[in-house]
Amino acid sequence: MKELPEIKESLTGIYDISLSPVRANALAAGAELRIFDHLNSPVTAKKIAEECNYCAETTEEFLNVLVACGLLEKKNSEYLNRPDTRQFLVSDSPTYYGKILLREYHRISMTPAEIIETVKGGPAGPKEEDDMGLEEFWSDYARSIANWERSGSAQKLGEIISKLPQFDSFEHMLDLGGGPGLMGIAVLQHHPSMTGVVFDQPAVAKVAGEFISYYGLDARMTVMGGNYLQDSFGTGYDLILCSCTLNFALGCMDEMVQKIYYALNPGGVFASLHDGIFNEGTAPEFHILNMMSSAFSGFNWGIKKGLIAESMKKAGFEEVTSESIDLDVGPFDLDIAVKGS
Repeated sequence: MKELPEIKESLTGIYDISLSPVRANALAAGAELRIFDHLNSPVTAKKIAEECNYCAETTEEFLNVLVACGLLEKKNSEYLNRPDTRQFLVSDSPTYYGKILLREYHRISMTPAEIIETVKGGPAGPKEEDDMGLEEFWSDYARSIANWERSGSAQKLGEIISKLPQFDSFEHMLDLGGGPGLMGIAVLQHHPSMTGVVFDQPAVAKVAGEFISYYGLDARMTVMGGNYLQDSFGTGYDLILCSCTLNFALGCMDEMVQKIYYALNPGGVFASLHDGIFNEGTAPEFHILNMMSSAFSGFNWGIKKGLIAESMKKAGFEEVTSESIDLDVGPFDLDIAVKGS
């Protein structure tokens, strides 16, 4: 009679990963249905089904799954959003994450068959984003990403930059590749008089202008449209901020950082927030998983830890420091360089 195998390890980790698609699909379905909009007050599954013309039986089963995922609470047959769900998954919240969640879900999702085909046959090229025009796509994306930025990341970065010893002396800043401008806006809100420019491609810069007006900074902040890899973005800045954008400069990082160096005033500061890939390209987990579909398409846009700091030193910056900061979507590197006086 054969004996059962000796078990030295636990299956729990692998089993948990096997359930990950269920959680992700349930979350995406909930966002698509905007079911969380109906759950800011305790409500039964039957009531939601009646309001939305859903099947009562499967609505209850779906809500139970969302409870099991940690997205809802259930008591006395009534369901209720958890505090984080209320803030990030209710569509009228200023930090609504559902739209970009769905965009990213479709971008990063690959079926096992697609992964197998790519591993065997090589990169298949980038996925088509959607049917909208390129300008409309980037404009829509900028509005979506704004809700992620103001869900904590912009506030945290603004707080860190405001503690720089040079901060009080800053007069003019550039938010380079700034997207909707929330990172730059957060920095300006810590300073009584500094002015700023958000530079990004024209469609995105237009969106940044809308957020600048929304936060009442028209008198201190403007926008500039262009391609920062090719076009001039001006000079005379005391602070240049690059937030999750220099991935586009991977093929010309030294030249890009040199361009930033020349755009700064003497004593100016260049701060770059970016992913920092380490452990032979396997960590941090957040970034490796997020970038998988892009890497499989033939473009791995991850920035290796230390790459930008090294370019800063080559460009002639007098002082370069690096730290890791934890944001809601994982750890990021923040490299800060000071130009000589």
